Parts: sequence; C-alpha cells; structure tokens
Amino acid sequence: MEGVSCDLYFSDSSQSLFLGSPLKDFDVVAISVTYEDHIFTISEILKKAGIPPLRTLREEEGGDFPIIFGGGIGLYYNPVPFMPIFDAIYLGEAEGRIEKLFEKFREKGFSAFYDFDNVIVSKDYDFLYNEENRLTEIVGEKRKIFRSPYFPEYPSHSCFLTEDTAFKDMFLIELNRGCIEKCRFCVATYMGLPYREKQIEIVENEIALAAKYGERVGLIGAGVTDYSKMEDLYEILKKYDMKASFSSLKASSPSPYVLEIVKESGQKTVTIAPETGNEKLRYAINKKVPDEKYFSFTEELFKAGAENLKLYFLIGLPTETQEDVESIVKMTKQFYSLVLPFWKERGKAGEIHVSVNPVIPKPFTPLQWFGMEKKSSIEKKIRYLQKELRKIPHTRLTHENVRSAILQAIISRADTIVGEAAVISAMKKTPFRKVLKEKNVNFEELYTREREKDELFPWEIVESGIRRNYLWKEYQMIYEGKSSPSCFPGCKMCGLCD
Repeated sequence: MEGVSCDLYFSDSSQSLFLGSPLKDFDVVAISVTYEDHIFTISEILKKAGIPPLRTLREEEGGDFPIIFGGGIGLYYNPVPFMPIFDAIYLGEAEGRIEKLFEKFREKGFSAFYDFDNVIVSKDYDFLYNEENRLTEIVGEKRKIFRSPYFPEYPSHSCFLTEDTAFKDMFLIELNRGCIEKCRFCVATYMGLPYREKQIEIVENEIALAAKYGERVGLIGAGVTDYSKMEDLYEILKKYDMKASFSSLKASSPSPYVLEIVKESGQKTVTIAPETGNEKLRYAINKKVPDEKYFSFTEELFKAGAENLKLYFLIGLPTETQEDVESIVKMTKQFYSLVLPFWKERGKAGEIHVSVNPVIPKPFTPLQWFGMEKKSSIEKKIRYLQKELRKIPHTRLTHENVRSAILQAIISRADTIVGEAAVISAMKKTPFRKVLKEKNVNFEELYTREREKDELFPWEIVESGIRRNYLWKEYQMIYEGKSSPSCFPGCKMCGLCD
C-alpha cells in the first residue's frame, strides 16, 4: 500500500525484523490476539519496548507513543478485558475492509477509526458496576463483527515459510470458515458463521504458488473436510504433484476424496475429535456423530495408510459424570483394538495420542452461562486418565495446563476490572490472584460461577448477529440431552442468516 511501511516484531527481540527499528518508533503497533492469555504477553512486550501497557498511563504521560491497535479471533467475542491496553480494536475478519481502514487512517489519522462500524475506540466506553463488582451498564455504542463476504475470492495462506515456526516449511491454505455442525462449546464455529468456502480457482492459485516452495500443503478450517469441492481439490493436487495434510478430520466427512487425499499424500498421523467417549453426552453438546462412525472412519483411514491416531477429548462438560470420564478410556481401548491389526500386519507399531483438555466457556456460545468445575476436580479427572491410559500400549496422554485453562476461562468472560488486573499483574510481576483480591474480585468465582439467564455480559458491547435467546435455548438443551439441526439452506435459527 502506497505510503505505508509494514514490519514484523517478535516478543523475544528488541527491534523489528526488516527495518531494525524499536517498537516505539512506529505510528501503529497492530497486534493479532489469538488466545486469552496473550493479555499477559502483550503487556510484557509493550513494557519491555518502553510503551506503558495501560492506555490511561499513556494518556497521562502524554508521550509520543504509537497507537496500539488490536485484532484477531481472540478479540472478536470479548474485546472488553483488552480495552485497558488497546486504543482501538478491530472486530472481525480482514478481507475487503482492513485495506480501506488503513487508507482512511493515512488520510485522517486516528479519527478514521470512527468511520468503521466494527472498530471500538476504547476511550469512548464506560462500564458501570454495583458493590459486588457485577456489571450493571455499558455506556457506548455496540460495534459489529465484520464477517467478510469477500472471503471466497481472497487468498488466505502462509506468507512466510521458515524452520522457526510451529509448522516449519508447511504451506498452509485456509479452505473454509465456520462449521455447519454448531457444536455448543466451539467459539470458532459461532465466530466463523455463516459457513463460507473459498472458490476452487483461488485454491488452485494457492496450490500452484505452494508448489514453487515445497511438495506439501496444510489444509485448514474449522470444518475443513466439509469442503464441497473435494474432488476438484484432489485433481488439483495431482495436477501439481502436491501432497496435502488436513488439520483435522471429521468422521462425518461427506466426500470419499478425503480418504484418497490422505492415501496419496501419505499422511501418517490423522486427527479426529470425538470430544467425549459417551455418545449420549456427545449428542448433548451437539456433536451428532455415533461411536461406530468414528471407528469405521478410523479403519478407513488406516487402510489408506495412516499409522498414528490423535484423539481430542474434553472434560468438565455440563452434566458430565465419572462414568463419562471413564468412557474416554473405554473408547481409547476400542481404538487401540481397531488399529492393532494394522500395526501387526506392517510389523511396526504407531502411536495413539490422546489430548484431553478442560472445556472453556466462551462468549457467544451456549456455554457462555456455564460455571466450570474447580481446579481440584479437573486435576482429579486428569490424574485418573493418566493412570488408566498408561495401561494401554503405545498410548500417550497430553493435556493443557489446568492453570492456563483457568486463566483462559477467566479472561474469556472478563470485564475491564479483570483486564486491568491482568495488565497490572504482568507489569509489576505480581500474582494475578493477588491483584484481583486488591480489586475485591474473587479469582475462583470468575470461572466457576454459573451466570444468570438475564445477566448483562461485558461482551455485549459486541453485536455478534447471534440471538441471545437462541444461545440460551441451546444451553438448556444440553441438560435435556437434545441435539439441534446443523446449518441448512434457509435456516434462520441463530439469527446470522436473517
């Protein structure tokens, strides 16, 4: 873009990658937030760069500081705890709008942010609380999440290939956004709706580009194997002599070409997510896939050449019992029995990797009202699974750090009081729990408290397009053990497609 100079900055360096400039020298510092606990990292980065992390401190000091501008999926659903840091926050996707925003910014400066209905200018909002620090009023206009209608015709792929990243030399291509299943815990689904697919012509251009740098692409999306042009994709991969790996596989994947791509690409590790070993509980969280479908699909994957299986499970779901936790072990044993003959036939054992993580309630999902279990209860379940899964040969268990999961849960549904406490904690290197106590906020209650039906939520500063009463009904259906339909043409259930 004419008149704009962009650079990259990493948390472990003191200057930008290309220009070699300190962060303080830029007009705008734009930070993409992916996870809630980035609030601590961002505070540390800004402090290290000589920029006061708290917006109010920057205003008081009156120095020539950059505009701190936030975006990314971690801010779509609740920007409020980050408002003490950011001068402005961009809600939603970039395609077709971020360019216009920076064109306006170049012309008008900071006032350009007011021209966009998906940008929050933090100083213009006030949050009022009662004596118990419960939110009673939000002063300021609601802002919308921008869901780009241009996604199907825009490239969205890796821009850098380096050994220094998590996926090393893997060229990542995004196939679709949103997911038609609407699992009740999944914020990526609700924030990505309505479901959209990238045009196959754009995907071909991306694969052709990837072929110049390597021989494999990584295909990503919340429901990546729902992509309706899977046969065309298969032919394009063959045309460019490229292999592909799927980020995860849905056992309900409709296209047989998913298996063909796995087979011809030699993908050795395949990932599926039953979420729970209890079929009844799985349907209650709206993952409408029976046990048998997971087993038959896995068998087909191993016939196609898979050697290792990764399984994702959740613990701490609403209505969950000890029997449900035990069902994770039972289901893993069944997977082991299923893949063992393939290992014996090949004379080489692979691995079953079981990833178990606490469910984290997220805004704008049916679980936004849910009170998590206490840390001790979650840890007890993990200890049980460690003990039992250890008995299954060639099986490895990993789990998210429970403290980290709790921090994510707290920030996920936090307000400005909690957000400011997180920033102060990082700035002063003081325990977060201690800063909260000084602000008269109970740490444990923040994640364990069941929210009231009509309670005002901080994230209602955001107009998500999803009806609140729809989410409440979906939440109640978990306890009733009922599922609801996936997205279908003409559906008006959640409100996004009105």
